[in-house]
Amino acid sequence: MKSRTQPIIVYCTIIAFAILYEHQPLLPLLAEHWGRSISDTALLTTVTLFPLAMAPLLYGYILERFSSRTLLLIGFAILFISQAVLSTAPDYALFLSLRAIEGLMLPAIFTSLMTYTSSLGDKAVARRNLSIYIASTIAGGFMGRTVTGLVTELSDWQSAFWMWSALALIAVISLFGLDSDPRNRLQRIQPHDIVALLKRPLIRMGLFTAFLLFFVFAAMLNFLPFRMREVHPDIGTAAIALVYTGYLIGIVVSLGSPRLIRRYGGESRVLMGGAFIYLLGTLSFLLPSLNALYVAMFVFAAGMFALHSVLSGYMNRLSERKGLISGLYISAYYSGGALGSFLPGLFYQSTGWTGFVIWLVSMVLMLVGMVWRMSVAEEPVQPV
Repeated sequence: MKSRTQPIIVYCTIIAFAILYEHQPLLPLLAEHWGRSISDTALLTTVTLFPLAMAPLLYGYILERFSSRTLLLIGFAILFISQAVLSTAPDYALFLSLRAIEGLMLPAIFTSLMTYTSSLGDKAVARRNLSIYIASTIAGGFMGRTVTGLVTELSDWQSAFWMWSALALIAVISLFGLDSDPRNRLQRIQPHDIVALLKRPLIRMGLFTAFLLFFVFAAMLNFLPFRMREVHPDIGTAAIALVYTGYLIGIVVSLGSPRLIRRYGGESRVLMGGAFIYLLGTLSFLLPSLNALYVAMFVFAAGMFALHSVLSGYMNRLSERKGLISGLYISAYYSGGALGSFLPGLFYQSTGWTGFVIWLVSMVLMLVGMVWRMSVAEEPVQPV
């Protein structure tokens, strides 16, 4: 692989994840712009996350027929065009449709980027590159939210979408510098393989934990801007966007997770510690102060990424079918995110912020219970 491959992959990863989350700090503004309810506007997140839940079951077939480079070029070209149209301030229906189209492209982009990441060097180098990839996804999520909010504050939200369109075009141009990778030799997922894995209690608990984890995280990040507007009606999009600064703690936690596992004597202990930090962070959002919400995000994100970075590796070692178990993990994780980005909004509208947070706390308590049950139900790696 050429030396420029890694920087191109990092850049494309950051832009793709930024586009995935670009709209979140704008949700209250867009709701007012179109005269839509909280739950209607929240669908802008749902339609982009839902395809990610289905990706491991569907995109393997596509990747058997096209190279990763080809899919990246197609995917970013569509992102470039759709972002340009979004910047023309279309109505809600067209905006939602375009976000759905982007949602269909993003799983192929993410899978292709992972393919390139894993092919750069030997196992040790690939492991390091995977850590860089995860850090890039977090940086992209942060930039998508904060930069969009800052640009909107300085200009307008249409300018923010024009900006991401231009950056997607740069990604398209840069991708011509990549070598065409070998075709993936992915095994097709068979129903009996999935059933065999799901018969194992520890795997079922792990997948349910992943579902709960991102359900709560997506819910909080999607509806927190509405709460900030509720606490401070005159708050600008830049101030809303800056609450996502706490998201950056995820880079430190993800890169440091192997050291945490060594220091605290195993994955189960780190998972349990992360679960309690996640619970504390969720409870912190009940504080009425606007400043407290910024602090709560740091605690909340630290717990979430401690869980996510360790749980994904923990699940991966439970079976020799690592591709399949990873696919099921991703499906469970993004299924939680897709539902969490919409359903809690209905609860928020009917019960208010306190009821919303208490419901999420109950979900985190279920997660804590799952992590505890997993810690007392350890089992060896088994073939499927």
